[in-house]
Amino acid sequence: MDKRFKGTDEEYLEFRKRCNEANKKYYSKPEVRKKKRIYCKKYRVENKEKISEYGKIHNKLPEVKERIKKWREENKKHLKEYSRSPKRKLSKRISNKKWREKNKDKLIKLRLTPEFREKRKKIYENSKEHLKQVRKDYYKTERGILSYQRANHIKLAIRKNRPTDLTREKIKEIFERDKVCVYCGSDKKLELDHIIPLVKGGSCMSNNFVLACAKCNRSKHGRDVFFWCKLQEIEVPNIVLELLKEQKLN
Repeated sequence: MDKRFKGTDEEYLEFRKRCNEANKKYYSKPEVRKKKRIYCKKYRVENKEKISEYGKIHNKLPEVKERIKKWREENKKHLKEYSRSPKRKLSKRISNKKWREKNKDKLIKLRLTPEFREKRKKIYENSKEHLKQVRKDYYKTERGILSYQRANHIKLAIRKNRPTDLTREKIKEIFERDKVCVYCGSDKKLELDHIIPLVKGGSCMSNNFVLACAKCNRSKHGRDVFFWCKLQEIEVPNIVLELLKEQKLN
């Protein structure tokens, strides 16, 4: 009971109830809620360190630890669903990236230690089959295909000392533009094919690539497009002709 209040305990309890009801009505108004939200946001931005320090001290209290444990046991299913949600995965990825950038020197020192290397070897040996399966599944996904194609052609560009501007976005644009093999129309095992081969002075720029299936790409290899199309008895695709014109103009 507040010492400033002059009256009995019952009168004080009734007074508190009336105050709580009045506060509920006041804070239920949209205008007040909006003002409160803006103020809270501003306060969090200005007092980040203060809030984090308070949180660290508060979470170490035994009462709080017990409460968190109980809540986690009661809400195991909810926590699993939340951890698998795309929103949570994205936020975790961002926070991990920030932490790695802050602690670059620590990580480099840690990776150079023999204990860390031995641990990594053991983990790799114990989970070889699982990692193979994970890689297979990843390279079947859209992101995996794009990253594999990019890495493969950047290696070629470095080896042959050719210019390149390939990014995942540009490879995605090529896949969206062509959709199927430009030579035979197949939609299986699609790869990036050099219009002008590297053997004949072609570059690894995005305007020198079209989509081709694995079969067409292997048979074409380092041959000229016009010569290879004659051998296959097919017409040179319009996309190839347009891209060749662009290259000549540039």
